[in-house]
Amino acid sequence: MTTTNPTPLTPEISVIPLRHGVSSAGGAHEVMVRIRAPERRGVAPKRTPLRLALVIDRSGSMDGAPLQEAKRCVEHIVTRLQPVDSVAVLAYDNAIQVPVPLQPAHSHQAILAAIREIESGGSTDLFSGWEEGAKQLEGGHAQAISRVILLSDGQANHGLVDAQQIFKHCASWLAKGITTSTVGLGRGFNEDLMVGMASASGGQHYYGKSAQDLYDGFDEELSLLNSLFLRRLRVKPVTAPGVIAEPLGLIKPDANGWVPLSDLAWGSEAFLMLRLHVAAQAGGTLASLLAVNLEAQSDEGQSIVLSIPPLAVPVLSPQDWQALHIDATVASRLSEAEFAELSDRARRLVRQRQVEEARALLAQARERFKDQPWIVGKLERLEALLEQDTVLASKEMLYSAMKMSRRLAAASEASFCADEMESTEMPAFLRRKLEEGRGRRRS
Repeated sequence: MTTTNPTPLTPEISVIPLRHGVSSAGGAHEVMVRIRAPERRGVAPKRTPLRLALVIDRSGSMDGAPLQEAKRCVEHIVTRLQPVDSVAVLAYDNAIQVPVPLQPAHSHQAILAAIREIESGGSTDLFSGWEEGAKQLEGGHAQAISRVILLSDGQANHGLVDAQQIFKHCASWLAKGITTSTVGLGRGFNEDLMVGMASASGGQHYYGKSAQDLYDGFDEELSLLNSLFLRRLRVKPVTAPGVIAEPLGLIKPDANGWVPLSDLAWGSEAFLMLRLHVAAQAGGTLASLLAVNLEAQSDEGQSIVLSIPPLAVPVLSPQDWQALHIDATVASRLSEAEFAELSDRARRLVRQRQVEEARALLAQARERFKDQPWIVGKLERLEALLEQDTVLASKEMLYSAMKMSRRLAAASEASFCADEMESTEMPAFLRRKLEEGRGRRRS
């Protein structure tokens, strides 16, 4: 294992192989790149100011319980902001309303009163609603976290609707320091658009099957924002000659080889699973595999640049290599990456109306992952959803695959025993849920 020496203000970067060695015959060898944040204990409890634009879909389909629950979620965030924070609240249908222009979060009651006046309207100009939220945050300082939180229950059917053009705008605002997290609701929203917007703009993505499920996404987002250690985190594997690195799961590198990961919270870890394709080489030597570069911003906007030297492991005969100890954590997270890819394949089958083939794929996977209770539980929920509603099943497949591909884990994560959705002992962003679209029930 190759690792850095962390400080209270820098993460620990490790490269951990599945087996500590490579076969002289060459072939595929898996490794985990892990970025671990320090615990907050012993560090002054200071939170970076938040600048939030809360953008609510108020189109006609949101009338009734969906809009009321969305407003409750926004109120939940507002009441937990501090005087150093700023907030704007916007509502959109085919026109944009700004009941709360960006302002310091001093008077919660005045902001809440404005939110309660929002009523449902017409069609869905999602892009303009989101863009106006980004404009509210323009001109902020790097020492604050500027984020749009966008809610929609439908398709963009007014104004700019081309997804790729919208993604380009998201990336442009990210370059200005403004990120976006998205929350989808129900069975009618465009999950590819909502996930794509969040991915292009450095944010998170959530969804709720029903209005009651919305709260968890907002709660998870606020919990993460209040605990940020590093943001805009990305890593670049630098392979040695004769080695090719293949990222696993649904995370893809950009044109320059940088792989974006989730924002990193205090006391948590982000990770990237790689399959290294290694050329054959003489036994009895050391093989240099890969080094890792990291770039990120601290919670106060400072640039963080780190690197670790190449991981070197012994070259063994194929028989001796096969006999090596397997790292249990690496093996478990490789299973998560494999599940993500399998879930994505199942979703493509469903969208091609090959539902029976998707069912067969999920059933076969339960045997493959029988020693991974979290994955088995997710597969069982996906199978049940597929029987009930193929549209919601498709959404759950995407969000479950993305969760497995770029989640945060507790630095001392225990084995999965049961659905952690109702847990009050861990931050919301660390809970392992059996259904990403299902939230805790509130009174």
